[in-house]
Amino acid sequence: MRRVGPGRLTRGTACLVWVFFALCTVGGVWMILTGRMTADPSVMAVVGIAPGRERVAEISCWLGVVVCAAFTVYFAWRTFYLGTGHLLYDEEMAVFVFSRRERRSLRWRDLASYGVTVRDLGEIEPPVIPLLWGFFFQFPDGKRFPVRRMYQGYGELRALLERKGLLAVRR
Repeated sequence: MRRVGPGRLTRGTACLVWVFFALCTVGGVWMILTGRMTADPSVMAVVGIAPGRERVAEISCWLGVVVCAAFTVYFAWRTFYLGTGHLLYDEEMAVFVFSRRERRSLRWRDLASYGVTVRDLGEIEPPVIPLLWGFFFQFPDGKRFPVRRMYQGYGELRALLERKGLLAVRR
């Protein structure tokens, strides 16, 4: 079976985002615990905090640490625990891998009878960045499986879907 989904570069970028937020969280906690968080009056004036209100700057630092920690936990859960979704397919069937815990297998000819439609991503997202263009599979329970141009194997899958009449032929 062939695979369509995020490549190594995309997964590497996701890991780097996780490392960035983890470092921000650790750095913020270290600043607070060691007392290295200082409220420079010129910096406070730029961000709109009046001089003499250092407590507001400290609370803002705590909130920043909480937000970075939340992103760190979310990205770790999404990237490392659930894994990245991908599509496995051949001429007869497709296996939609939403995460490590959820998979759906369907034959191409049975997609319509199960209520699965193939639609353009431009219907739900603004078509701003060409690498993010593509199409998505809409399942009857509301779940969507996007397939983007930047994914490895996008061209072959698009050609297969056009041959099978599930996707409009490019003009």
